[in-house]
Amino acid sequence: MRVLGVDPGLTRCGVGVVEGTPGRPCTLIAYYVVYTDPADELPTRLLHLDRSLTELVAEHRPDSVAVERVFSQHNVRTVMGTAQASGIAVLAGARAGLPVQTYTPSEVKAAVTGSGQADKAQMTAMVTRLLRLPEPPRPAATCGRGRHPVETGRRGGPGQTRRSEMIASVRGVVTATGPDHAVIEVGGVGLAVQCAPGTLADLRVGQPARLATSLVVREDSLTLYGFADDDAKALFELLQTASGVGPRLAQAVLAVHTPDAVRKAIANADTAALTRVPGIGKKGAERLVLELRDRIGPVPVGADGAAGVTGGSWPDQVRQALIGLGWTAGQADQAVAAVAETVDGPTPPVPVLLKQAIRLLGRTR
Repeated sequence: MRVLGVDPGLTRCGVGVVEGTPGRPCTLIAYYVVYTDPADELPTRLLHLDRSLTELVAEHRPDSVAVERVFSQHNVRTVMGTAQASGIAVLAGARAGLPVQTYTPSEVKAAVTGSGQADKAQMTAMVTRLLRLPEPPRPAATCGRGRHPVETGRRGGPGQTRRSEMIASVRGVVTATGPDHAVIEVGGVGLAVQCAPGTLADLRVGQPARLATSLVVREDSLTLYGFADDDAKALFELLQTASGVGPRLAQAVLAVHTPDAVRKAIANADTAALTRVPGIGKKGAERLVLELRDRIGPVPVGADGAAGVTGGSWPDQVRQALIGLGWTAGQADQAVAAVAETVDGPTPPVPVLLKQAIRLLGRTR
């Protein structure tokens, strides 16, 4: 994906072009400043800006255009000029038939640094790191030109949640676990990490653990998702590049199937396996196959099966998982027996049975 980002301004308009795969580091292609002379008439300045942006779009042929959204200022003259420049940028993308997204400054900062209150120095440092530049871009204002396409590249298209690589993994002591999360203390700070049941089952309260993580950034929240290894994390992020797949649905896929099983199902167009995931219907499964089949990567020979805690029968797996989550062996045995009485016909996936057992135990507390 190649994205052309615009930091609109009437006197100085920043433009940056980056390229990359959603969920992976981007590469800086080029960045520019389009200047207009304040002494010129407004129509002349807007015409120059329009021609310059149109030429850059034609030269770099981006897949989409990202523009910083105008926010309120006390200086009416300044905000009007920025708004006019923003409109020209949006027009340049639309004229080329490209999708155009707009972002508020806080959305941009949160996507790049993890905080919507980051200052220019923090933004410059993170952009330099994310784009793997040998040194910060100069002048410092060029930071604004690179940050918009970085966010779009992570976002994976319109309507998708943005991700940040600020917290790529966590290592520390597990201080608590719940039905859908664990708390890991890192440097005196307890991080709540959303995990699938299979991942939670391998964690022990009071014991050290390491999880690969993906930080999902929204305008009103920061959510950390954890995985047993980097392979599961990479697949979690890839799944979200498909239309209609958010972080919760992507995690649900990995709760039902192992990463290898997901790859095999998509590569072989096995929609029956994909529809076993709650929230994925036949059309959704077909869309996953259509959009991800060419990007799913190699499928190991013999990759199959659903995600589980360990080998063995489902009662043993559920029992082990419950004990790992903090219940006693006696409580786990009672819950497994109660769940077994409800199983009639084909056995549901282990994560589904584990959730049912957790609900039963929750009622008895």
